[in-house]
Amino acid sequence: MWLSASPILAISFVLWLRHAGGSLGLVRADSPPQQPAQTGVGCLGYIEPGDGIVRIAAPSSAGRTPIVRKLSVREGDAVKKGQLLAEMDNRAELESALRQAEARVAVARTRLAQVQAGPKAADIAAQRAEIGLAETRLAQARDELRRVEQLRQTGDVTTSELTARQSAVEEAERAVEAARHRLDGLSEIRETDVTVARAELEGTLADENRARTALAESRVYSPLKGKVLKVNARSGEQPGALGLVELAETDRMYAVAEVYESDISRVHSGQKAVVSGSLLSQPVTGIVETIGSQVTRLSALPDDPLKFTDGRVVRVRIRLDEPDRVAGLINAKVSIRIGP
Repeated sequence: MWLSASPILAISFVLWLRHAGGSLGLVRADSPPQQPAQTGVGCLGYIEPGDGIVRIAAPSSAGRTPIVRKLSVREGDAVKKGQLLAEMDNRAELESALRQAEARVAVARTRLAQVQAGPKAADIAAQRAEIGLAETRLAQARDELRRVEQLRQTGDVTTSELTARQSAVEEAERAVEAARHRLDGLSEIRETDVTVARAELEGTLADENRARTALAESRVYSPLKGKVLKVNARSGEQPGALGLVELAETDRMYAVAEVYESDISRVHSGQKAVVSGSLLSQPVTGIVETIGSQVTRLSALPDDPLKFTDGRVVRVRIRLDEPDRVAGLINAKVSIRIGP
């Protein structure tokens, strides 16, 4: 009986194998192995403006920080590059210091010009007249000496009188020589005098530049086009360590992704990314722009404390395609998927 049933059982088994082959996942020996699907890199991150938050420092004058006289912006204002942000209360004092410095420069310029031009014509004429007078006195002294020498031969003049006349001639000769030297000194432009006058001018110019710089710094201008995030010192207040205001360049917005070091090999520049979060009504797309070169600790912690990890991450900056949608969400925590 079993022998007669065996052909029927064999045929039934073959038919069952053909019917169940698909559900059992049987494959042909020559079928290529299936590759696992490529997936993106998921991580947490936060929103950041173009070059981060820029804190505008208050100027310092004479070792102290002046008080804000007038604040020209408020929180939330859009500002242009070069726009006036604030004016300090020491501006009038600095304007006076600049005028004094400019006056000293004018005096030093005049002094240098005088030294380089040499003596005035009137001074030279006066000195030449003095030389002529000295020469006249010398000629008179010599005539008097000759007369006394002639009288000496007849014995009518004493030795002491002769000596006095000789001394008078010598004194007159020295007076003429001194007057001539003074004329030479007036006509000569000494290089040392020019050097001293030029150094005095350079010193006053340096003082003027410092005064002009200090005056310019009494008005604070925006170094970028962006948005005022926070005002740290208002009119009548003295700015502290936080400076005057905090600005952000909101025309360029980034998502900073904290990618685990085990996943960073799958991230490269130019890769597409999608950013989402509870504060975003819809996801925002972006492109990986830079990949950090430093491994740091995770700062964007998960909301669920049970998922806390002390993993090591690399920060990746993703430039967002629609910066206006996240301009008001600076430092907001977001979820990011990069790639595939």
